[in-house]
Amino acid sequence: MEYQTNSNVLVLFPVIIPGWKTPVIHESNPHGGIPLSLFEEHPEGLLCVIDPWLNKAIDERVDLFVDGRATPVTGKTIGPDEEDVRVRLYIPKGILHDGVNEIFYQVLRVGQTTPEESLKLKVLYHTLAPGEPGHAMSKVQVSADVQTNGVGKAQAERGVVVGFDYPNRRAHDDIRLTVGTTYVDHKVSPGEALPGSPVVTETLFTPTFEKAGDNPRTPFWYRVTDQLGNSSGASASIEVDVHLKEEQLDLKPPKVLEAKEQNGTVLDFEKDFYEATSATVEVAFTGSARGQTVKVYWLGRNSTYGSEIQTVSVAGQTLKFLVPRLEVIDCIGTGAQVSYTVRLPGTAKDLPSEDLRIRVTPQKHHLPEPTLSSDKLNIRAYYPTLDGDYKVRLAVFGKVTRYSEEFNIIQPSYTNIAVPQSWLTENRGLPVMFNCTLKKTDTNEPLIFSWCLRITL
Repeated sequence: MEYQTNSNVLVLFPVIIPGWKTPVIHESNPHGGIPLSLFEEHPEGLLCVIDPWLNKAIDERVDLFVDGRATPVTGKTIGPDEEDVRVRLYIPKGILHDGVNEIFYQVLRVGQTTPEESLKLKVLYHTLAPGEPGHAMSKVQVSADVQTNGVGKAQAERGVVVGFDYPNRRAHDDIRLTVGTTYVDHKVSPGEALPGSPVVTETLFTPTFEKAGDNPRTPFWYRVTDQLGNSSGASASIEVDVHLKEEQLDLKPPKVLEAKEQNGTVLDFEKDFYEATSATVEVAFTGSARGQTVKVYWLGRNSTYGSEIQTVSVAGQTLKFLVPRLEVIDCIGTGAQVSYTVRLPGTAKDLPSEDLRIRVTPQKHHLPEPTLSSDKLNIRAYYPTLDGDYKVRLAVFGKVTRYSEEFNIIQPSYTNIAVPQSWLTENRGLPVMFNCTLKKTDTNEPLIFSWCLRITL
């Protein structure tokens, strides 16, 4: 800071503010800036130092002014032995306004009525730090896709847009975004600081995530420091799954938890499934990562059941899918081929797993699927030669599950059962499944299930 002086004119140089920031950038061209922290160093306020002026004497009066205030904010009368020492004056909190302030002092010499005025010091001051109040509750903004699926190799190559929105945003703020163990700096431009400006953004690419390293819970948070050194403090942290070094997929066969015989390849129907409402397919594979989607397929006797789609929420997660009971019943005495597919985030290709082939043990008698007459009014239930008295019952699984009454078996190889008209009416145009059961009379033997007839009524 330079001042031109005339050797014939007494010049009172500006106050000195220890710890101020210079240079600073502002359209009013201030000499420097005042950090908020300087008001915390002294209980009296901001320290302003005045060098001894020429012919300084006892009982002279010095008063400190801010901007156009008619009255001084503080002052001092020079005492004995103070002629050659600096004057220390303090500006209390709440005096400086947001923006550029002018600070100067006046010296009134003994016997004079008009004080002499110093050169003015123009300082930039911010009453609030960036992000105040409540910056600790602010969060880095990322897309819902990144929040859900994380950042893989493809996403990092495309770029991840990160947003920052905080109050008291000003040009030349320094935003430091911490990503795991690394960081990225962004300086706010004048355009980004205009009133009503959108969120400040920074796009991160592969090098940043390589420095951060793979971590399913990579913390993202940021801190803002304005050009005066005022800091927002740390924002709240969000966690993002960074997985650039995706493990090679190894899609081993799934498991059917009810298939407990012969290393998981045989499902004993009456022992391990008779009372079950569904079969449980367990999927776990090497290379699973957040955001991958998985679907299970049960290829049965003459149809394929496709499960709902589940999304991997954490690497290494074991997923469980339920296969409806009737799909297992329809495989009694035969078996099923069980598999799954995996789709990686941002792709449209389903990657198939290895197959698990299981056998479902037969029951006492083999019952093929029933047949429906062309007028749809009669179901024929088939059975082999029986070892006693049995009853047969028909069931339909459609809009609602319905059961017929039990009929005594009289015919040696089949029984015709009338289909109630109400069943046809409520399921007209809908896909349904028919199946029959045999019950040996006066015994506690298990029900014997037929295969299923699948048809649209």
